[in-house]
Amino acid sequence: MTRQKREKVFRFIIGLILTLIYLIPIYWMITTSIKPVDQIFQKPPLFFPNGFQFDGFKQIFGIETGRGELYINALVYLKNSLIIASSTMILSLLLAVPAAYALSRFDFRGRTSYVLFLLVAQMLPSVLLVIPLFVIFKQWGINEYSYLSVILADTALALPFAIIILRTSFMQIPIEIEEAAWIDGGSRLQVLYYMILPLIKAGLVAVSVFSFLIAWGEFVFALSFLQNPELHPISIGTFQFVGMYKSNFDSMMAFSSIVAIPAIVAFLLLQRQFISGMTTGAVK
Repeated sequence: MTRQKREKVFRFIIGLILTLIYLIPIYWMITTSIKPVDQIFQKPPLFFPNGFQFDGFKQIFGIETGRGELYINALVYLKNSLIIASSTMILSLLLAVPAAYALSRFDFRGRTSYVLFLLVAQMLPSVLLVIPLFVIFKQWGINEYSYLSVILADTALALPFAIIILRTSFMQIPIEIEEAAWIDGGSRLQVLYYMILPLIKAGLVAVSVFSFLIAWGEFVFALSFLQNPELHPISIGTFQFVGMYKSNFDSMMAFSSIVAIPAIVAFLLLQRQFISGMTTGAVK
């Protein structure tokens, strides 16, 4: 076997191991959701369940199971999460595009410091931002009975990364393209919208997916800012199945499987654009 073939085999084995590390928890989550309850904690664990039951899925959609347990309608949590995640994605794009364009095209005092600030800000955990944001929202009169507080908080969490990614995407577009369009009579906004944004579609997709998933799975902000249970997203809804004396693990895993579907579908459909957008400007 030649050296190149050995390297390919080695890379394939490493890739297969890493893939299994990521897929086994997903497989275990799905199989646990359809296992009979008496098989969930069986020792040794059953990798392939003997028989199936769908009481967990019935419970999360409010269908009678005859088990005398709490019934939770997952559609309400899904609706809330879709509203929060979609709004966060749109707001992040609206703010990140002009900010990233300005950082890539205009030379102003403090630009380097601002980029450094963005790099530091994206590393801050959400727990560190809860109290300052809570005080700010109280001063602004944003109450805990609307989605607005969580949308703004999730946007603040996703925005630094979005600006950095889009800035590198803008920097890949030669300024001569814009100058030629300006000579033809196009304004800066027209050139940005009709010429530049279509050229950085991969970066826009990466930022959109990232912002959506940040808001989709965020827990701390939703728990801190939303007091109305009817507005809770799926990240909080998962814990409705955990009780003091008993936890419905089959229902919890069924709910988690539903939660994971949008993230998996989004990545499978947009993985090429997402990876391209994430790696744009990496050589620079």
